[in-house]
Amino acid sequence: MNAPTEGESPLRDGTSSSASRVPKQLSDLQKTITMAQIAKAAGVSQGAISSLLNDRDYGIRVSERTRERVFKVCREMGYIPNDLRAVVRMYPELGDFCLLLGNGATGGLRDPFAHRLAVAAMEAIPDPSHPLSLALYDESRDYSAQQELPHPISAGTFSKFLFHGHPNPSLIDILARRGLPLVSLGYDAAHPGVTSFLADYASASLAAIEHLVELGHQHFGIISGSFGSTHPKVLELNHGVSQACERFHLPIEAQHIAYGDLSESAGQTALDEIFSHQPAPTAIFAMSDSAAIGALNRAQARGIKVPGELSIVGCSDDAGASSSYPRLTTVHLPAEEMAQAGIKEIDRLVREGAADAPRKTSLPVHLVRRDSTGACLVQKV
Repeated sequence: MNAPTEGESPLRDGTSSSASRVPKQLSDLQKTITMAQIAKAAGVSQGAISSLLNDRDYGIRVSERTRERVFKVCREMGYIPNDLRAVVRMYPELGDFCLLLGNGATGGLRDPFAHRLAVAAMEAIPDPSHPLSLALYDESRDYSAQQELPHPISAGTFSKFLFHGHPNPSLIDILARRGLPLVSLGYDAAHPGVTSFLADYASASLAAIEHLVELGHQHFGIISGSFGSTHPKVLELNHGVSQACERFHLPIEAQHIAYGDLSESAGQTALDEIFSHQPAPTAIFAMSDSAAIGALNRAQARGIKVPGELSIVGCSDDAGASSSYPRLTTVHLPAEEMAQAGIKEIDRLVREGAADAPRKTSLPVHLVRRDSTGACLVQKV
């Protein structure tokens, strides 16, 4: 049995040995190996070995290349630390999955898109029990001092991270220094070693407006994000609206653009604002399903027939879109596809290692036609 590493802590099951959590093929390799032997084989000091295995800075700075060399030697020698945290750092394929959600997302898992990501990620994990932990992180906090890190990172037993939210550079740097795979879902994280999966938001706007044009609509209302928003999703959706107007030679009057937080209540307010100006549009594109459903409900309360007098298209394809009345036509944003691709990418990164340059993949969107859109029956003068 190996001697305990410095800083050893009990495992979550109450034992002090990692053997119960290590696959049999690794346990079979276990034998008495000293830090001195590892240091000699790797060509580094014993202090460097201790620093790496315990994920602590003992005044010895260890480069990424040295870390990789040391861990490679440990694996080849069949060394298995007694501390589960060290096992996970050395054998990241044994660590747990975690989905980190940025605190900028409203409501955490109450946000329909985040909920879809979590469910799909859990289903995509190959383990029969589909284990996935969730945690929030502060998008703007400086974590470089490694104080009060999100629990899955400070615990040291998680090695496979996905995140959904604005990238936090200090958090990404900490995970990168540990050599852990990291995948961003829905946000472009332009950091070395990070893979990002994005939705083609501009194409979502194009698909929605093209559908309405094909139905004969020429006068549109737009429910956009908060005025002046710099959120990448809102910017890209607005860009798609501009592209669609140019492509189809559409006039979009400023008075028919409503801004808000894209919640259901914002959609209700937007409907009233848009219809306070005449002539009113015959179709509305809302940049979220929640806002679209709010607008739909408010239209019905005002006696506006949907889709007879007004067609409404949402954006996301969340669960509420198929249960509204009438059922909401929307553009499917690929939350499930992102999560599934993210789990597969983490598996690849564990096996092959992260690339030096960031990677980015844009996943396609598609229109889901339901009952809230129909042919334009109102002739505008």
